[in-house]
Amino acid sequence: MAIVSDLVLVESKSARDSQLARLSHDSAQSILSKIKSLYFALWKGVGIATTEQLASFYEVPEANIRQLLKSHRDEFESDGLKTLRSKTLKQVRDLLSLTPTTVNVTVWTPRAALRLGMLCRDSAVAKTVRTTLLDAVEQIIPAQTQEIERLKLELELARARDCAARSEDCAARSQERLMAVSQAIVTIHGVGMLGLILGKPEAIVEAPPTVIEKILLVDQSGKPVKTYQGISKTKLAKRYGMKKAAFFLLSWLKERCILIQLLAKKVIVLTHSPINRWRTPSLEAHKRSNSGTSSNGTY
Repeated sequence: MAIVSDLVLVESKSARDSQLARLSHDSAQSILSKIKSLYFALWKGVGIATTEQLASFYEVPEANIRQLLKSHRDEFESDGLKTLRSKTLKQVRDLLSLTPTTVNVTVWTPRAALRLGMLCRDSAVAKTVRTTLLDAVEQIIPAQTQEIERLKLELELARARDCAARSEDCAARSQERLMAVSQAIVTIHGVGMLGLILGKPEAIVEAPPTVIEKILLVDQSGKPVKTYQGISKTKLAKRYGMKKAAFFLLSWLKERCILIQLLAKKVIVLTHSPINRWRTPSLEAHKRSNSGTSSNGTY
């Protein structure tokens, strides 16, 4: 039973357009056929009926239909209504059983015939047509509403999955950046500094290790014969505030009985002879114990 009055279809063009927008000619013909028998002749793939047929169907005088056609022709023509003459009239004369004296005929498509039922105010059959249409809408709307809600839910789920994927990707990139920065801090400042930055007060920050030079010794043919790792005399003298590494540093080392092994013969040395790496800690200890004096000068 329709909740909305059927008169809304009589009074409102937008309501009529809304009803017909979802219906094909076949659907409109099916609705009319369920209410009462109405024959449509097939012409150019679409059923057509005459004004006389529709007057009989809606049980109203033809004059009433002609008056409605005059007032709402644009609506009916949008549904396929046509007035046939000349050659087109000959094509439908036998289909519609027209008399030889007929000079023109108005043909109604199923949608146009259904719209006529929406406009016939004083027809009981037309009222049934309008009520049937509104009842069908009340059955369709809940189903459409459920489908819309289902689609909305699917859309929200898709958005949530996309957001989660984006979050995971961002988290992965952030983790990569954190690892790279952490590794850089460890390389430059040591593990203790990283711990201190990360909020661990118990972390022990140690001074970076002394940079040790690596010197490759080769013979006259260019073949490597030995590798030294240590610190050059020049850099060591500079650290201890000595002006001439070759003189003051060697004197200082000899006074403390620190022997420097001479290089073997036939060895080409790259610019200088290194202090062995393992000697560096003992030199540091000697330097801290006293400033050191030499008969050759102060350093």
